[in-house]
Amino acid sequence: MEMIVRSLAERPKSVKELSEELGVGWKTCYRYLKSLQRIGVLVEIKTRGESLFMSRRPYRPKLLTVPRVRVGETFEIVDAKPPSDDEVEVLT
Repeated sequence: MEMIVRSLAERPKSVKELSEELGVGWKTCYRYLKSLQRIGVLVEIKTRGESLFMSRRPYRPKLLTVPRVRVGETFEIVDAKPPSDDEVEVLT
């Protein structure tokens, strides 16, 4: 299904165009398109001769998300020797 969404991000396409591009039968392609339309990923545009499908929003690859780390306002010095000014980084 991701290949369908990626392909439709370029421009609206008909079921026939998509099925030929992806190498699947048109009935299978149509069922995938309808299920993607039901969940809100695709939009169907009905023209006189055919139905065109297009992506609701441009395709963006999934990004790896890294959780944010909150820095507390207090800290504890574990080392007995206080650090010099060269070793301390001021965070703002």
